[in-house]
Amino acid sequence: MITFKKIMRIIGLSVLVTGVSHSSAPAAAASGSTQSAQLPAIQIYLNKSPITTSAGGATLMNGTVMLSLDKLYVSGATISYDEHTRMITINNILTTGSMKIGSRMASVNGKQITYSAAFQQVNKQLYIPLRFVNDAIGGSLDWNAQKREAFISYPHFVGD
Repeated sequence: MITFKKIMRIIGLSVLVTGVSHSSAPAAAASGSTQSAQLPAIQIYLNKSPITTSAGGATLMNGTVMLSLDKLYVSGATISYDEHTRMITINNILTTGSMKIGSRMASVNGKQITYSAAFQQVNKQLYIPLRFVNDAIGGSLDWNAQKREAFISYPHFVGD
C-alpha cells in the first residue's frame, strides 16, 4: 500500500501550491475531446489555498472535474492507494471514503454514493472525482462554472 504520509510531513500545514496543468491530454484520452484553448485552467481551492498535485491539478473529463492522485495532498487527511485491490482510501478524524478503479460507486462513512465519473487510470495516471475527495474529507463544495473554480470548505483539525 502506498501512503503519502511522508509527503504530508514534508509539506506540513500547507497544501501543494504547484502550477495547475494547462494540458488537456488526460481529458482527451478519457473522453475523445479536448478542452478549448480559450478556457482557463480549472482552479481548486481548499480553505482559500490552491490545491493541486505534482501532475498538475484538475482536469475536466466528460463533464466531471477530476484530480490526479499523483502526490495529492489534503491537509489533515490521509490518502492511500492499494495497488492490489485498486482501491483509494481517504480519511481524517471524522470521515472515511473509499473508491475502486473503474467504479462510479464509493463508500463514504459506510454510505454508498454514485458519482458522475469513475475513479480511473489514464496514461498510467490515476484520476479521482473532485466531489469524492470533498465528500471523503467532509468538506463543503461550491463550483463557479463561469470562472472554472471549485471551493472546498473544510474544518481544520488540532495538529493540522
